Amino acid sequence: METMLRLDVRRRGAMSGVLTLGSLDPAFAGCAGLSGEPVVLDLRSVEFVEPAGLCGLAALLEHAIPRSEEVVLLLAGHDVPAYLERMNFFRLFGGRVRTNIDVAPLQERRRHNPGTLQELVNFHDEGEIPAIIERISEILQNQGYLLKERVAICSTLSEICANAAEHGASSFGAYAAVQAYHHIVSGARRRGEEVLVAIADGGVGVRKTLSRNPAHARYTTTDNDALRHALKMGVSATGELGRGGGLTLVAQKAAAAGGSLSIRSGSGRITVYRNRKSSRNVPPFPGTFVRVSLPRHLPPERA
Repeated sequence: METMLRLDVRRRGAMSGVLTLGSLDPAFAGCAGLSGEPVVLDLRSVEFVEPAGLCGLAALLEHAIPRSEEVVLLLAGHDVPAYLERMNFFRLFGGRVRTNIDVAPLQERRRHNPGTLQELVNFHDEGEIPAIIERISEILQNQGYLLKERVAICSTLSEICANAAEHGASSFGAYAAVQAYHHIVSGARRRGEEVLVAIADGGVGVRKTLSRNPAHARYTTTDNDALRHALKMGVSATGELGRGGGLTLVAQKAAAAGGSLSIRSGSGRITVYRNRKSSRNVPPFPGTFVRVSLPRHLPPERA
């Protein structure tokens, strides 16, 4: 008997039809009880995929595939399958999942490089990170970010990737994806441009990682306590000098631009905006997930 993994895709508002990490919560919950049976993941309600949804989907499949006889993805339309192909999803998962549509014609198309995206990439160690960061820097440059902005963003994103590789040790490592949009994806469709960065790992999570260091143990009563502590400057699980600034600096940079940083681990989620920081309890995520929104508002002549 097969297990159907369902999504919670919004049908109203600015994020209607968008695959986000939150959309996958019911599927992660269903995945936890798998014991070898075939699995069907229904993506037919999805109309648009952003990097966070893509990395979340990759993490979900990495948990579902070893626990099931077969994983089948149900897709609808052309846009979503074409986007998944363009973001290298089928190169990473095509031989590991079955789909209800023939994706071979998509894979045979000639591609062009629009200079606006880092395809879904899987990495396991710090030696793989420079190539990812170089690509992110190119995307930021194409979007008009100044050199000092690119250096600040990329140096801190590099630390986040390093944390994912170091503390997210798992059978599948970590995934990253980046895309620049000529419109605002997060929230209301106001005028402007936006770069979205997503990184997901399958490690033990922030709370357990910090609790290994006695200096941080008292800040790890809950997942949200651990996340709040991790967002303080200088906090790192190892206590090394020069480490522990990545999340804080990226949050500050994103917030100053009118964007946000959201970090999720275990049953906790914290999102940092310009004027506030919100935390909430959420369904458990097996690992750590970071999403960064970097908007750029268009000058009047381009608006």
